[in-house]
Amino acid sequence: MNPFLLSSTFLYGAGLYLFYIRYVPLVKSFQTALIPILFLVFILTAFKLRWGVLFFVFSFPLINNLPYFFGIHEPLPHAPSALVLFLFFFLGWLVHRVFSQESLDFKHPVFRPLILFAIIVFGSGLITFWKYANFFPFLSDYVYELIVNAIGGSAGGAIMSTVFFSLNYLTGMAFFVVLFIAVRSGEFVKKIVVVLGLSTFISLAFGLYQRFGDMKFGNNPISINQGLINATFKDALSFGVYLAVVTPLVLGGMFCFKKAVRIFPIVVAVLALYMIFFTGSKSGLMCLLLSLLIFFALSIKRGFELMRTGSTGLKKATGSLLIAVLAVSAAFFAFVVWKKDIASSITISRLGSTLKLENVRLTLIGRVDGLWKLAGIMIKDYPLSGVGAGGYIIESANYAQKHKVNLEVPESAENYLLQVGAELGVIGVLLVLWVFWEISRQMRRSYRKRPADDTNAYLLIGAIAGVIAFFVNIQAHTYIGSYEIKYTFWLLVGLIFSLGRIAESENKEKGLEEPDSPKQKIRWSGSFKVFSLVLILLYSCVHLWNSTHSLSLKSRTELLEIKQDFGFYQHEKTNDGREFRWTREYGGLTVKIEKPVIEIPLLASHPDIQRNPVKVKIYLIKDFFKQKKLLDELILNQSIWKTCEYEVPEELGEELILLVKVSRTWNPQKALGTPDPRNLGVALGKIEFKDKMDP
Repeated sequence: MNPFLLSSTFLYGAGLYLFYIRYVPLVKSFQTALIPILFLVFILTAFKLRWGVLFFVFSFPLINNLPYFFGIHEPLPHAPSALVLFLFFFLGWLVHRVFSQESLDFKHPVFRPLILFAIIVFGSGLITFWKYANFFPFLSDYVYELIVNAIGGSAGGAIMSTVFFSLNYLTGMAFFVVLFIAVRSGEFVKKIVVVLGLSTFISLAFGLYQRFGDMKFGNNPISINQGLINATFKDALSFGVYLAVVTPLVLGGMFCFKKAVRIFPIVVAVLALYMIFFTGSKSGLMCLLLSLLIFFALSIKRGFELMRTGSTGLKKATGSLLIAVLAVSAAFFAFVVWKKDIASSITISRLGSTLKLENVRLTLIGRVDGLWKLAGIMIKDYPLSGVGAGGYIIESANYAQKHKVNLEVPESAENYLLQVGAELGVIGVLLVLWVFWEISRQMRRSYRKRPADDTNAYLLIGAIAGVIAFFVNIQAHTYIGSYEIKYTFWLLVGLIFSLGRIAESENKEKGLEEPDSPKQKIRWSGSFKVFSLVLILLYSCVHLWNSTHSLSLKSRTELLEIKQDFGFYQHEKTNDGREFRWTREYGGLTVKIEKPVIEIPLLASHPDIQRNPVKVKIYLIKDFFKQKKLLDELILNQSIWKTCEYEVPEELGEELILLVKVSRTWNPQKALGTPDPRNLGVALGKIEFKDKMDP
């Protein structure tokens, strides 16, 4: 048993626990549905890795809309279900590794840029997280909900963005590593395709129910308002791109499955071709057509190769191609029948509108002069490090105000390379391009290594077609919040690498291939290790410097003249017209010291305040937490307003943060049964200033 791996597993488990209680809604009905799935994927993976892989592949396309069933008036705010599922799957894999004697093989060239990129993302995420926490505990004494951008975004939201975007980058690559280790035979690849095809069919069936039954069932408000079908996915656009990249892989099963089972991939493909029109995804529709075109073109090419070699697989391939021709004919007939339905679909409507010259111009202007422009400026300002993992969505508001760009709050840069460049700098972009280059090389290598009569070649062709379609699609979308799409992409990549390795092994056993040349094997030479270390140190130092200077919360607050206002609930009024706000366990706001005496009205209304007084500390924060002055430490033991007066002549004319910290809060719903679920500290009235009175 490896002690390092064991300690890493315990550390990961502790981190997963903290993530779960912080970001997964602890609603009883939702947890009742979610926990059995998480427990099952963990147990299966820990004890039988390949069973765990099959269960994860089956489950991750199906659980993304699970939170939409448990909100009373709106969907639960939630961590993406596919992400939570993967985190438990990965925990199971770590436990499996603790008791497994299998060695990790990182000799393939793709692991060189992949590992470097993962370290860069992890380092960027840690530093960016620390920045939004205002470098607790060295600068701040607590992780306050400070305002971090020009539209009032909070530190908690920025930290969540950093965590989730970092995991979007990292967990997809981690899934690829697990697949690279677990997939060792062509038969297991077929099992993966079978469970993925079945999962896709269930999702399509659910989408059909939404289409002809109840569109609101398992759907999110945005898709409902726009008349879009999301099936079992986070949103309709994710459903659309999933169909675009998965359909050719499932279709490849025509050549691998036996007898009537070969009809199943055709059914999935026809349903996908129909449902894509109701996702509203123009790029999804075009990429689906592109992936199918690539699939059939490479399949026909493969057929001609079989004819030239006179392979025994020709008969089966010909039969499958005949089925495909019949399927295309059936699909054409279905489109004739559903012509009016499809013609009136939201996807066709959007596509027709987009293709109008004026709309094309407006779309390009919106992207080029909006999202892409801001990403480009971020890259220009921070070429080596970017603004940090998850930072684009936070900094875009600041850059939009600074450069006078009219922009709604974006989810991403709507271009994957620009997103990476804005968040991780040119170093991140170069590493991503390196990864994509290695994937492209492996697609060619795997295709060439498959024997002429190997039916698994058509699964490989389907995976290649899906990956190419995805490469095209990410020029206009990033799916940075759609974890199910990232897992789909890395699943296809994993199958491409695994099928190539399986073919290589089979060819070597048959004596048809020489061992790999040195160029095909990664060399973790001393010089490369030094280069990697220097690159990581350079990136980390530059990003840390930027995060403590021009990207720091202090710098952003001063540059954009942000008024800090955190830890408070909404404004209220007493019966006699007094304005006040409740704090949580703390409350802070920017105040300008107008006169030498400050008056601060406070009220604590804890039901047990007389026998258990409330302690309150009042601070003046200077230079964004670099200096902290304690004005008073008082005890409140009565539920009456108390006006506290303090002389502050030295701070006259300065803008400071007034910080109020409370020893304990109380919950009216729990204490009194009233419909108020807030955790209340003290009420802070209107702050006044007055001249110093002579004794």
